[in-house]
Amino acid sequence: MAGRAAAERIRRAIALVNSVADEAGDEEITPTEIAEAIRDCLELGEVDDVPNVRRYLGEARDAVSDGMPADFVAMTLYAALGALREGSR
Repeated sequence: MAGRAAAERIRRAIALVNSVADEAGDEEITPTEIAEAIRDCLELGEVDDVPNVRRYLGEARDAVSDGMPADFVAMTLYAALGALREGSR
């Protein structure tokens, strides 16, 4: 499947954001860690192969730096993952 590496990185970023939203675990996850996970996604060239994936990832990164709630960031990452799936068909 085209975009497999990008999909995996986006899923990892979503899991990280969801752990913040659920307040699961003992360790503190910082906005910097979330932004780094999103930047890891943006580094892949695959995100340019499908329309809107880079845009959604950029919006998620901006939402983290703007202090938006984790649920909003996760929703934007899910949109990127959905766009990637649609474009890979």
